[in-house]
Amino acid sequence: MTSNSTNPSLRIFAAAALALAAALAGAPTDAEAQSTAPAAAQAEAAPPGSADNPHVVEVEAEDYAFRIPAEINSGWTTFRFANQGEEHHFLFITQLPVDVGYDAFVEQIVMPFNDVWYDLRDGRMTADEAMPALSEELPEWYWGVDFMGGVGFLAPGASAEATVYLEPGQYVVECYMRTPDGEIHSMEGMLDPLTVTAEPSEGSPPPAALQIVLSEEGMALDGLPQPGLNTFEVHWADHPEGTFGHDVQVLRVDNETTVDDVLHWMNFLNLEALTEPAPGSFVGGITPMPAGSTAYFAAELEPGRYILASQYTSHLGVLTEFTVEAR
Repeated sequence: MTSNSTNPSLRIFAAAALALAAALAGAPTDAEAQSTAPAAAQAEAAPPGSADNPHVVEVEAEDYAFRIPAEINSGWTTFRFANQGEEHHFLFITQLPVDVGYDAFVEQIVMPFNDVWYDLRDGRMTADEAMPALSEELPEWYWGVDFMGGVGFLAPGASAEATVYLEPGQYVVECYMRTPDGEIHSMEGMLDPLTVTAEPSEGSPPPAALQIVLSEEGMALDGLPQPGLNTFEVHWADHPEGTFGHDVQVLRVDNETTVDDVLHWMNFLNLEALTEPAPGSFVGGITPMPAGSTAYFAAELEPGRYILASQYTSHLGVLTEFTVEAR
């Protein structure tokens, strides 16, 4: 297992600033360039982490580091994520272009985002000024990266899983939550390289009683979540033009919390966003994947009210609510 040791001054959340950069250019949505996987025989697949499905990657998060293998096999992979810190964390996975390495990602992507974030945070730049600044600094190859899923926002002490299909290649994993004083978690150490080898995994997609379809029309949930462990199959039908695509964040809230409260907290451009306290307790979900992809996540649900929202597209209506009734 490895922990990140990159110079903290070089660390910044490439993904957290996605909302910042969204107005610059649309994320790639060419289906032929995106990694998808067959979903055959899902009904016969074993649950993630069982003896019959051994390709499980254990990931632990603390304030502020990941414990994650530096190298894993390709294919269906279940990331079992445990938040052992005192702040919310999550696991965002980015696949790099074939000719781009981790160091280039840090130098050419991390550093420009770093400069813009501090200018925005400290009042030296407005959001409108940040867009042209990023447009001038980011290399063309950045718009060719694929966001390949990962475990969604997770409250302290909680655990959740996400199962995704990964092709061989070089990846980056990160968390871009914020500390109470406004530092990005990736700046503090939650940014690591990950190699996915050509050796195939023995993993398989899990059976799922619940389905979510993400599209420009919204977030469609099929099935009724129950108390206990729930597994969701998520399909990305499309991504709205000019955005970085859909994700699913699962949040348990009280009756006084509004959808607007949640969306405000998740919006990167709000300087108090993505820090403690959260507007409720996040219990997982799944981060963005290319259009046409199918992936899975599992989350423990207690009785109560829940909001499912996409960080990057919920302002377009990609969200839904449900209640888990006590048995």
